[in-house]
Amino acid sequence: MVVSNILRTSVVVGGVVLILFFLMAITKNNQEQREFEQFIRMFNKSYVNSTERNIRFKRFQASLNNIRLLRHSCNGCSSYGITKFSDLSPEEFTKTHLTPISPRISRTETFNMGKSKRSTTTAMLSNIDWRDKGVVTSVRNQKNCGACWAVSAVEMIESVYAIKTGVLQTFSVQEMIDCSGGINQGCLGGSVAYLLLWLVENNITVLKEENYPTIYADQICTLSQTPDEGVKIKSFLTLNLMNREDLLVTYLSKSPVSVALNALPWQYYVGGIISQCDNSIESLNHAAEIVGYQLGVNPYYILKNSWGTNFGNDGYVYVAIGNNECGIGWEVDVITNVV
Repeated sequence: MVVSNILRTSVVVGGVVLILFFLMAITKNNQEQREFEQFIRMFNKSYVNSTERNIRFKRFQASLNNIRLLRHSCNGCSSYGITKFSDLSPEEFTKTHLTPISPRISRTETFNMGKSKRSTTTAMLSNIDWRDKGVVTSVRNQKNCGACWAVSAVEMIESVYAIKTGVLQTFSVQEMIDCSGGINQGCLGGSVAYLLLWLVENNITVLKEENYPTIYADQICTLSQTPDEGVKIKSFLTLNLMNREDLLVTYLSKSPVSVALNALPWQYYVGGIISQCDNSIESLNHAAEIVGYQLGVNPYYILKNSWGTNFGNDGYVYVAIGNNECGIGWEVDVITNVV
């Protein structure tokens, strides 16, 4: 009798647990449906049919799980949340917004193109933001074109040109996409270092945006034999500053620089300072311009990204200084002179 009662009780308890689990699953699904509807409205999303909508909802649910894991890995930080990329799988996001990047120098090599007169012994400033000095152009949106390498290089050129001349000018990213050959493959990816090398060795003029409009798509190069007015790169450095972030900060006190990094976790970046980010050389998949830094209790770099102003901090990303977060020290490109 006692055994029979225990069995009946176990069956009842088991049934209650199953019902509660089922109700919790329904509640969670309903909550995620509501979040998905908010996401659609917030980012003005539209899908061709119910089949695609269901696929996007599944990927949105996977993104919510990835966000929870990222928050857990960084001890509950609030840097990750729902973004305009939350209905993409990581594979889709990588294909449309990232490109595999291998640093064009070895783990210990420094590549010099021209002689730099800069000193890396200058005392560090506690903070610098080149935006405040009027030498940083507006945030771009590369859309589904993997041209971060061209964008970050041109943005660095714009900043260095403005520092030297006092004139902030917008130059053509499309020229770099179309005309820089070799290892560079337009919207399929490229290298900042090889782009700068191509510009220097061939004495190429980087044209103004209005003379070579940017559409973020592969097209035939239309450079003329008598190029319009623009800017030329005379010298640059490609540096491996892994574990030498003091030098990186010193270079930033002179001008913005371009870096290769791992931006896969950025799919879910909503603000704050990114830390606990894979910094291995194998993880590099993006390029961006660093336009400043803030030292102190929670030091960070200010990166100008190329995914539009409705991403991150109005288009900018803050990455923690120290531990070479996101592989930020593996390849640092610095323009030292323009004419």
